[in-house]
Amino acid sequence: MKVIVLSIAPYKEKDAIVESISEQGLVTFLAKGIFDPKNANAAINNVLSVADIELNEGDYKYPVLKSATNVVNSMKTVSEFDYLSSLLLIAEATKVLLQDDEKERIFNSLLTTLETLKTTKEPLKILVVYYAALFRISGYEFEVNHCVFCGTKQGIKAFSFADGGFVCQNCLNEEMICELNNKQMLLLRAAVLCKDISQFKFDCDRDDVVVLLNKFFEFIYDYYGIQLKNASLIIK
Repeated sequence: MKVIVLSIAPYKEKDAIVESISEQGLVTFLAKGIFDPKNANAAINNVLSVADIELNEGDYKYPVLKSATNVVNSMKTVSEFDYLSSLLLIAEATKVLLQDDEKERIFNSLLTTLETLKTTKEPLKILVVYYAALFRISGYEFEVNHCVFCGTKQGIKAFSFADGGFVCQNCLNEEMICELNNKQMLLLRAAVLCKDISQFKFDCDRDDVVVLLNKFFEFIYDYYGIQLKNASLIIK
């Protein structure tokens, strides 16, 4: 069974409780000796590692890891700050924003995201696309094809997180805050409409990406009631 590791919690000396996801959903298991570098299963002792695992039922609350073969190691030999920040924010958001029965639906997108992050020079853009996928699965699919109020595709002037989509000049009122500029709105639209994360390409400055990500963090706090611990890694 192929899994992606979301979290590793210490449990009795060198053992750990590992929470992961697979195509079948959430998979939690006991990994004995995982903190011992000489242990055969130590290779998956990294969050977002992808591995083929075999589990045995035992006398514990969780099944016990019998064997693990690393498929994708999320760590690079030389890792940039934006890359490491993206990994931490992907793992945290996947764990806390999705219900257990929703996690299987993000598996393929997460796997593609991890593979793409290994080669891209702009990891924060990939993070934007992945978050758009998370929002969609958890019930927040932004309207980015027309005005969320009247349906027109003409005269789009703003994006409203509170209303869930683009707003045209005729529907825009004084109480609405124009949270994103045109470039940032186009980036958001491209991310929401992206069908294949590995093929995502959008030309914009890092500053625009950072602004959008920080708006995402505010949205997560306002509508999920969750303050992401690693949000501060994305410097405004």
